[in-house]
Amino acid sequence: MLNSSQQHRSFIIRTKWLLPVSSRPLENAWLRVERGLVTGFGTWPPRSQNGLRVIDQDNTIITTGFINAHTHLEFSSCQEPFNTAGGLHEWIRDVVAWKRQQSTSFVDSARNNAAIVSGIHESAACGVVALGEIATTNTFYNKIPNRPRLRVFREFLGFDSPASHAGLSREATCLGDAQRLSRAGIAVGLSPHAPYSTQWNVGKTVANASRKSLRRRGLRRGKNRTLTPLAMHLAESQFEAEFLTTQTGHFRTLFEDLGVWPDKTPNLATTADWISLLATSDRGLIIHGTHLHNDQVALSQLQLHRQKLIAVVCPRTTLALSGKLPPISEFKKSGIRICLGTDGRGSNPDLSIRAEAACLIESGLVTPQEALSMISVNGAWALGFEHRTGCIATGRPADFVILKPSVSPNTADQATMTIFDSMTKVVATFRGGRPIAGDFL
Repeated sequence: MLNSSQQHRSFIIRTKWLLPVSSRPLENAWLRVERGLVTGFGTWPPRSQNGLRVIDQDNTIITTGFINAHTHLEFSSCQEPFNTAGGLHEWIRDVVAWKRQQSTSFVDSARNNAAIVSGIHESAACGVVALGEIATTNTFYNKIPNRPRLRVFREFLGFDSPASHAGLSREATCLGDAQRLSRAGIAVGLSPHAPYSTQWNVGKTVANASRKSLRRRGLRRGKNRTLTPLAMHLAESQFEAEFLTTQTGHFRTLFEDLGVWPDKTPNLATTADWISLLATSDRGLIIHGTHLHNDQVALSQLQLHRQKLIAVVCPRTTLALSGKLPPISEFKKSGIRICLGTDGRGSNPDLSIRAEAACLIESGLVTPQEALSMISVNGAWALGFEHRTGCIATGRPADFVILKPSVSPNTADQATMTIFDSMTKVVATFRGGRPIAGDFL
């Protein structure tokens, strides 16, 4: 058995099916890992075993580790989601009440950290090797052992003017958190929360910080170039556009009830404006986008900037909050990249990225092959990890997952479909040749 303390072991695994994503599926295959890197794979037997231990995984499927491009791990302590029946605005009311209750406790920080650790371990057990996390507090992610790769997006929000004392203080805190994470070796991003909760000038400040980071650290080119991507929740509610235009409706009532609506009318911007702003960064993540197909100006902006932007959809959360699935067909027709996230346990029963993909497959919106790309190469691109993970290829870190199906697939198409079968179990998850979840016998 290999365990998490045995780092970068060298071995050869034999498997029934190998789905590298970077190349065609292989039946009766082998995968060689040496010092944390993939050094070869093919159809059994390998020409030479180089004296390496051979481990036969029998009736399993090995594929690249999965990417969960959007999650809120702070909700990982929730035993069940908050009530989603009233739509996004009522769900937010419950979330804010919960967070305010949590913050009254002196153990708030420890409780939050424990929830994040729990979510990270649950994600790894689901086959995830990289996470896009939205952070609202200063958490020491770098001290969490045996974890997936992380891109931590520090969240910004509020109606305070950036020039006000409260605005300056909030901005300094958030940027300071991001800088501390970066110095600790964590890949960081920035996240203006949503158009309905964030002053336009706050968003411009965040985008400017991202560009400054690129100018300061982004002189390197190619795969070693440092990225500071932006992520934002957009077009998540049918009432969002009304609020942005007239500042009335359900969101206005919500913010007044919560006591956060300012005396001075906040400067809010349209979805299209935000998309254009996100495109000024090196990479932008459009989170949810549930109602983007109803805003042709915004959708056109997304299509225009599709080389720098990606839609990150969370199907089960969208279905729960809106009663509908994301506009996948419209995104595909517009040539927009799509990847998947789980959101968090505040809106979802678990952190299974395979369940998110299965939701789209069962609806007929995507094929299993498309779904696999969404939770691998596309997700890796979204997080700026495309040169490190997202596929199995010689010379890359050995990020992969071993799956045990209930029934052995006979074809490559069946093997791909079996990945998303709820009866298929995750045996082990590897990051850089080291197991971070499960058993490897």
